Amino acid sequence: MFYLFLYLTITVIGYFIGAAAGKRGAALSFAKTLQTPVVILLVFVMGSRIGSNDELVRSLGDIGLAAFIHVLIVLAVTTLAFTIARRTLGFDRFGRRGSAAEEIKSENADKEKGHALNSFTLIIIVTVALGILAGWLVLPKGFIDITGTLLTVILCIFLLLIGIDTGAEGALAENFKTAGFRILLFPFISIAAMGIAAFIAAPILGLSIKDSLCVGCGMGWYSLAPAMIADYSLKISAIAFIHNVLREIISIILIPVVADKLGFIESYGLGGATGMDVTLPVVARATSSEVAMYSFISGAVVSASVPVITSIVLAL
Repeated sequence: MFYLFLYLTITVIGYFIGAAAGKRGAALSFAKTLQTPVVILLVFVMGSRIGSNDELVRSLGDIGLAAFIHVLIVLAVTTLAFTIARRTLGFDRFGRRGSAAEEIKSENADKEKGHALNSFTLIIIVTVALGILAGWLVLPKGFIDITGTLLTVILCIFLLLIGIDTGAEGALAENFKTAGFRILLFPFISIAAMGIAAFIAAPILGLSIKDSLCVGCGMGWYSLAPAMIADYSLKISAIAFIHNVLREIISIILIPVVADKLGFIESYGLGGATGMDVTLPVVARATSSEVAMYSFISGAVVSASVPVITSIVLAL
């Protein structure tokens, strides 16, 4: 909860800075310009953290394959559920609610952005790969001990930039009024999609329903749920850990693609709990500052639900 409070506070501070500057007519274009290099730095550090984790690297194999298949099923079901919900609730592919004419206008305006996202996806893939290789082969073993702090600092910088950018644009309140309570339904759709995916994955991987739910209930939060599951089963805990790490990596790679091809709201659904932290910068870069705020809210709600859901599953 401390990190949720920290991230929220930093974002709000940034928003008020941007809003105050916007009223005075001050140009704050640096807030948007700096977002891309900050995203790249964050993704590299995250990759290096994975590469520096010898236990994780050694666990790859049968356990890694099971986790990989499980996470693909979760992401597929989540994306489908978000698409159905987005259309049912009246959001266009850019995460806005409006007329068909406005959607067409927005789509034409964002064509060039779509092409830029394709190159951004490649940059993300290469950066993650370089980070993993650097953590595995180059960086000192003690580096993993400081990556958590580094990620927190980088995220705080990014959230400050997002807050400034959103405040300067001044459209957040209007967008929330238009979206209404509907936007608050998506984190619960994310949780439900994980449950459905767990039921689908169980017979495919030869797991019980309970074990499959244990694997997915971290929703991308790899430090909490696997630790809670360890007393129940070390094997399932290991699969859950790798599952959640893979969900982060694969989400970071797929977010620009899903945002470009399917919709902005679908893109932030991929990260689950990480929508409020690690995958948030990629969502912001691939979508808009308003959708990034939706991602933060969704990630916060999902994160708060993880210990509750995990406890319920373990009690089954």
